[in-house]
Amino acid sequence: MGCAEFAVPGNTLEDKLRMLEPRGMWLELVNDGLTDHRLKEISEALPSFNVSIRSVQANLLRDLRLLGAREEDREIAVHHVEETMKLASRVGAQNIVAVATYGEPSVKNPIEKCIEAFKHFGRLGAELGLTVSIEALGKNRTKFLPSVSDVCSLVQKVGSDHVRPMADTMHIYDNGENVVEVLKEHASELMELQLRDTDSRPPGRGVIDFTSVLRVARERFRGLMCLEYMPGSDPYADFVRAYDFVNKLIAAVR
Repeated sequence: MGCAEFAVPGNTLEDKLRMLEPRGMWLELVNDGLTDHRLKEISEALPSFNVSIRSVQANLLRDLRLLGAREEDREIAVHHVEETMKLASRVGAQNIVAVATYGEPSVKNPIEKCIEAFKHFGRLGAELGLTVSIEALGKNRTKFLPSVSDVCSLVQKVGSDHVRPMADTMHIYDNGENVVEVLKEHASELMELQLRDTDSRPPGRGVIDFTSVLRVARERFRGLMCLEYMPGSDPYADFVRAYDFVNKLIAAVR
């Protein structure tokens, strides 16, 4: 099991790796801008810990416009994904997390532009030996391909072994769908499953039935499983509770 970088307590990357190592967890790194300081922090911290980075988030896509009307905006977003892929390859990750768009697309023919962009990422993924996972964000964040089913259909049209769908349990719930039923239908197609409770809380702090989620995952899912939530006032307690809660459920459904 992994954890998104921003959910791991600690002020530095070393602090976070120190939390993950004794628990045998991997890290989902967040690319929110590759400054020289950030690259130095990553290169200096990783060799000292037995913690792998298996996935990297192209986090700036929250603000960039992969399907914007202006070509310049689209090029900036594409460059960010490319940069994230190269970072993932550099740190030995096998996956990056991307989205089609936040909000609504403003480019003409958004489906065609989206397929074109992810075909490009698929070719680069083949060169680098990694996968680009497309996250379904739910209709609260976009009306464009909001569901896991929509993203699975997009991936089929892209037609690359290096582009796959992924799912976030909170986004499925927020989309008005039954989380367990969606995972039963699509778990075998997913590259990554992010575990997050309602209102972006740690698993076990909302209303999602994670016992059933993890039972389906055990039976049908073979990808990366990752904690991803927004920490509260006590990030350390949130992390420990989330880890213990999910670990106990995993043991119970074996």
